[in-house]
Amino acid sequence: MTGRRWRRGSLASLTFAVTLVALVGAGGGCEIAIGSAIPEFECESNKAAVCPGDQICDPNQHVCVEPCSSTGCKAGFTCDPGSSICIVAPSDDGPAVDESTTGDEPDADASTQPDEAAPPVDTGAPETVGPCNTTGCACTGSASCVSQICGDSSLVPQAILTMATFAFCTKPCCTSADCDQGSVCFATGGSSSVAANFCVEPQWIGRSGGVGAGLGGSSCGTGRDCKSGLCASSKCADTCCSTAQSSSECGSGASCRFASFPGATSVDQNFVAWCGQAGSGQNGDNCNNDSSCASDLCDGIDGCANACRNTSDCTNGESCAYVNPPAPNDTAVVAACFSGAGNASMGASCSSDTDCKSQFCDTDGTHECTDVCFTNVDCAAKSPWRCRPESVTLQSGGKVEVLACGP
Repeated sequence: MTGRRWRRGSLASLTFAVTLVALVGAGGGCEIAIGSAIPEFECESNKAAVCPGDQICDPNQHVCVEPCSSTGCKAGFTCDPGSSICIVAPSDDGPAVDESTTGDEPDADASTQPDEAAPPVDTGAPETVGPCNTTGCACTGSASCVSQICGDSSLVPQAILTMATFAFCTKPCCTSADCDQGSVCFATGGSSSVAANFCVEPQWIGRSGGVGAGLGGSSCGTGRDCKSGLCASSKCADTCCSTAQSSSECGSGASCRFASFPGATSVDQNFVAWCGQAGSGQNGDNCNNDSSCASDLCDGIDGCANACRNTSDCTNGESCAYVNPPAPNDTAVVAACFSGAGNASMGASCSSDTDCKSQFCDTDGTHECTDVCFTNVDCAAKSPWRCRPESVTLQSGGKVEVLACGP
């Protein structure tokens, strides 16, 4: 990529806590604990309609069971035709005995029993079974997550990993509305060699839990009024990604523009695109300073440079590119409209960046034109591509993880 600084690469994952809920059933007063098992219904055989229609009441155990006339009995027992309850099969030693009145069978001699397995080691991370589709699940790699993004040390600033205590499943985002309920969108802005937006638990970055509904730039009293969980100077502070689409990403009157984010912790105070007040200059308009532009970014080459989520947000002849803004924010890496583009669309074969409308050729992988992205929607032109991390090399040297469309 010319006029910027890039690289190509991969992303990572998050965790949640599962709460067991106790519910009280109506009518019969049965307590049902929603946990690892659901207990049987208690019943009394002298009362009508005490069991579900396909079950009968065992008068000895006072629990509802399926009649043995339909299920049969286990070895050593027989079905009593009068009660449809399993009883011990008769033998020469005595009469049949109701199964429910017998005690547990005696344990075999301890010397013949296998050793008990040692309990699992508690790692502090919640257990998950199969790929997780929720922000916050613990992960050990991309295969742990439906999003195929595991937030580990290659992607997530150490301060967030320290708060989370383990790597977690996450997904890319433009605003907090793109995240699972209860999680928020966090933007790195090039810090820790990562320039990407991804979903995290709000408490990990000092924001309010129980997040509300307010879009970025909307009025608020506390963080609980905002989708982002953050209220700064009586306005919801939330990330965004497109100046051209400010009306759908931000609250009324706010623009998607670049500035230092007013996070509650230092890890959340990066130079990124977020909803707020800015100037009136549109993409490509002449400008003398940042405050002249709706994006709050005057790039010194093409005039006002809009924040963009992919190349379709920019005017003809421009691409959406990862760029270093002018000083004093020249250590940041953000996605903005930039002049110069080729003719090939996403998915077309390419040998260099200049072949592509996006000025982004995946020369290390597919050798196809790709593009900047913030969610999977931005990659729809090349289904089933998705928005995922990629490592790019900066023109000034060094590498940074960014989000780009790819397989």
